[in-house]
Amino acid sequence: MIKEKNPNFKGLWVKYSDYEIVKVNNEFYIKPTKKAEYSSYDVFDYEKEILVDFLYIGREVNNYEFGNSDIQCDLMSTEEKYQNLVLDFVKKYGLLGDLTYPLVNSDIVNSGEVFVEQNHKMIKYDVNEYVKPFFADNKDIQNIDFAKGVNEEISEYIYNDNPNGQPYTQIDRNKDYDLVFSREYSEKIARILLYAKLMYSVFSSAEQSLWTENEDKKAIYQMHARDFASNNVTASLFFDNNDNGKIYLDWNFNSLKQAIELIFAFNESNDRKEVKICKHCGKPFIAKNLNAEYDTASCRNVANVYKNRAKNRK
Repeated sequence: MIKEKNPNFKGLWVKYSDYEIVKVNNEFYIKPTKKAEYSSYDVFDYEKEILVDFLYIGREVNNYEFGNSDIQCDLMSTEEKYQNLVLDFVKKYGLLGDLTYPLVNSDIVNSGEVFVEQNHKMIKYDVNEYVKPFFADNKDIQNIDFAKGVNEEISEYIYNDNPNGQPYTQIDRNKDYDLVFSREYSEKIARILLYAKLMYSVFSSAEQSLWTENEDKKAIYQMHARDFASNNVTASLFFDNNDNGKIYLDWNFNSLKQAIELIFAFNESNDRKEVKICKHCGKPFIAKNLNAEYDTASCRNVANVYKNRAKNRK
């Protein structure tokens, strides 16, 4: 175990007790099941596990036999193996919150318009154009005019009847999160696979920049890793009066996606990083000591054999 005195971090997210895969127009989505119940959790209680599990999905996408075609993730999303990889992750930690991740403005339903930041540019969407793809499986919601603001139809089909109150109030978020935490909210599997692939690619480049002794390769790895930029994150102090007023830095994530980026950035910038990539097989793993370079003894042994063969050829 790597021991280090960490800051008191706190960051809440919502997940449901069960999820399912649905098919709409030959595309596959994940959404909560009809009887699923929500709960909130602190992502920092599982930060290493979240990062490793998500990067593992990215590694599997990266190794896909079809190559790097633009349609790669769409093809993979039709295969049971990759559907289950994403479904297992979502059942543990919830959906990514792709709807709120790029938002610049808030209260998008009442405002009737959406502003998002994409590739360092501000883009405006009609609220119907932006919101409805996240509810592709529900025909009633597809017929709602979100530009009219919150109304009885939205309350009935999206906000649902949660006996414990709306999920967004449990983690101190605004009304936009009623959309993300709705039982009818869904996310496209292909988009999750694509994002996991991107994160693994940055992770691999950052780690390999530390391994290589070739300065030209190091520069290329570093250039690729610099493409990573976490979305805007806000934080505030939280005082836990149930624990003698202990002070936490409360990260107000706009999505699980944003939380993953922040956890990744903390890990990569830490000299005592706990999430590493195996030098032999490329699998992400939680290191038990600072010097760990391989996820298993088997990978270490195989790597040593290759090293010895290389020495003998010289």
